[in-house]
Amino acid sequence: STAETHAKDAQTGAREAGELAMQFAERNIAASFEHVQKLVQAKDAQEVMRLQAEYTKNQMATLSEQAKELGQKAAKVTGQGSH
Repeated sequence: STAETHAKDAQTGAREAGELAMQFAERNIAASFEHVQKLVQAKDAQEVMRLQAEYTKNQMATLSEQAKELGQKAAKVTGQGSH
């Protein structure tokens, strides 16, 4: 039935959104560890500040893009996005 198809599609979409969120989490954790390694190797406080500023800028852009992708996935699951 149509209701069963919608329920199955929603379940599949929710699973895919969960998998996407896990992929993002793994990437974010890897980026954090890489950042810490760079901080440990920094020569001075100025380099630490530069590295921190770069990391923060990059993470804000990354998180924004990830939120956009997850939002698009959620809209598709709920039938509000384009097919």
